[in-house]
Amino acid sequence: MTLHPATYDAWRLAGPPDAPDVGTDDGETCGRCEEPDEDAPRGYRAKPCAGTMLADADGDMFCDWCGAQP
Repeated sequence: MTLHPATYDAWRLAGPPDAPDVGTDDGETCGRCEEPDEDAPRGYRAKPCAGTMLADADGDMFCDWCGAQP
């Protein structure tokens, strides 16, 4: 559920959220979005990655789907 401020003006002037929820620990959902592409259609919004963060033998974290590292 998204909580909105009491008035439209407060909501409109608040700006974007601080940081998106992205996975950084083992077992969390990745949640990262791909970088904006200049060839994408107008209004296109990339979907967050649905992969899972995993730790390899050295303890380095990576996404099993997109390969992103925190």
